Amino acid sequence: MLQTLASHQSDPADLRVYLIIDNVSQEQFENCIPYLYSIIPNLSWLKADPDKVSEFPVNGHATVATYFRLLLPGLLPEECKRAIFIDSDTVVNSSLDRLWQMPLQGKALAAALEHKPSCRDHGYRHGHYFNAGVMLVDLERWRKADVLGLGASFAKANPHRLRHWDQDVLNHVFKDNWLPIGERWNACPHLFGLMPEYSLTPEDLTESEKEAIHDPAIVHFAGPGPVKPWNARCKHPLRHLYLQPRSKTPWAHQPLDDAPPPLLQQWWDQGLFRTKTKVKGWLGGSGY
Repeated sequence: MLQTLASHQSDPADLRVYLIIDNVSQEQFENCIPYLYSIIPNLSWLKADPDKVSEFPVNGHATVATYFRLLLPGLLPEECKRAIFIDSDTVVNSSLDRLWQMPLQGKALAAALEHKPSCRDHGYRHGHYFNAGVMLVDLERWRKADVLGLGASFAKANPHRLRHWDQDVLNHVFKDNWLPIGERWNACPHLFGLMPEYSLTPEDLTESEKEAIHDPAIVHFAGPGPVKPWNARCKHPLRHLYLQPRSKTPWAHQPLDDAPPPLLQQWWDQGLFRTKTKVKGWLGGSGY
């Protein structure tokens, strides 16, 4: 994500990026730091405190780290009045200047609509529920809203409502206090044929969805396993937007998740299995 963000900025030195982390090993730091500072000179690391969100419920593949965006008002410097939050499972495919300069019209944030099947399945009305993967945030309004306190009260009283964890919390805290933006700023997998029940016929798509499909500014690989472009089974048609910039990073040669072993390893394993089978057969035939 950061590689693509920098590549679409005319001068990466104009970017001020805050990377929120939790547990990062010394080895990861040593690999990350020289590379990241070479592409984004004004980069700061923010260490989130998991204890502040430890009482929020999690399940499935999620951890309490999914609630770290609730900590934005306290994590970011006081002089920081506005921010664009971007999930890490994204690639930036355009300049973000238009998003950054967008008037918030007195709202606490701007975000793209969550798609219809997700709203339906989780009990929300389409058009009144946003996807929190990409947000333009008015930090002054967030600081006044006591996001963490209100969110914790909602989560404790309604654990059954937290299907999307922090996203559900944010939709509660900022109900009717957010501005819808086009899906091109948060183009999720349903727009690219990865959700069979989502109709992509032209007459069923809004103009905003059509624009997102043909000119996505931020591609969000939201979803489990094979939806992620670093998974060998990924079928996303825009997976190359991840793989190409990945080739310029220190992790270019790291095997993809769920990738089959190299052919040589497969031949070796098959040969070893056949040899063991034959030896067992010989031993069985000789009376041992």
